[in-house]
Amino acid sequence: MKAKSRPILKCAAVLASALALSMSIIAPSQAQNQKVRVGVTISVDGVTAAFLMALDNGSFAKAGLDVEAKPFVQSNQKYDTIKAGGLDMDIDMGAINAAQLYSGGVPIVVLRAGTPADIWAVIARQDSKLTRPSDFKDKKFGVVSLSGTNYGTTYLAFKTEGVDFQKDVRVSTLPPATLVTALESGEIEGATTYEPFLTQAMKTGRVKILFRPGDVYEKKYGEPFLALVVAARKEYVEKNRAAVQKFMNVLETSLAALPQHTDEAARAMVKYMPEMKMSEADTKELVVKYMPNIIKSQNTPEFIKSVQNMYDRLLAAKQLKDPVKASEFWIKP
Repeated sequence: MKAKSRPILKCAAVLASALALSMSIIAPSQAQNQKVRVGVTISVDGVTAAFLMALDNGSFAKAGLDVEAKPFVQSNQKYDTIKAGGLDMDIDMGAINAAQLYSGGVPIVVLRAGTPADIWAVIARQDSKLTRPSDFKDKKFGVVSLSGTNYGTTYLAFKTEGVDFQKDVRVSTLPPATLVTALESGEIEGATTYEPFLTQAMKTGRVKILFRPGDVYEKKYGEPFLALVVAARKEYVEKNRAAVQKFMNVLETSLAALPQHTDEAARAMVKYMPEMKMSEADTKELVVKYMPNIIKSQNTPEFIKSVQNMYDRLLAAKQLKDPVKASEFWIKP
């Protein structure tokens, strides 16, 4: 019996050795799939479209990244999650919010600019006689929050016509989905909203676009209002620099391919952001509309100077509590 058992034991030993060898080969490959938790606010902008397309077609996975997208309807909830350490990166952080978080002690770095404030617009009822910022003195106005791009771009646009948005306008906060209802009921007389809620509002036929605050700002200062950026927690970048570089390389490749793959991008956005409640056709229409305005700068010194100019204007307008130096946290990964 003992003699017969030796071949069996020998085979078992060989099998165990082979299994151990295969595990040793697999383990390093699995270890390369670096986890990246990415926040994304429900928004139809070009960078978000490129990100979700790359996530859906497996580009991040092929680069050895395990990317988890975490969508948020309201950005303030996303920023609270970042403060608590629940996200590693943010694909569409407000440029203003990045400065606010940084000056408040949250270790944030900006990896690239994303889009100007082209997806934001001031709207009113179809029968409204109001047309420009100065018409809203002492009027009721709705914004999504009292910070971030929605508020900041509106504030500076109104400031170009001598209107202090904080003091001269009766401002209230409302969720983006209820702004149209508030306009119709007379609760407010104007509002700043953004895509995809802007297009949804226009399709009701009951509201109209008065102006785009980003256009008012750029006409006044000759520089774009920087709305959305790709950002990350500083410690994540420092500990996982190779993974962050891979992430950004995939994103840049996806951005370059976006014009030829708008159908694919629209499908991915509808899949990962059902809260938009939009069809693929409508989503594609918006992606194509705003895609040309994607900012191509790679955080050059010249570009960061324009960022600093915007932050200085926001400080003067009391939208930043403390001065910030853009060059300290706008970096090249």
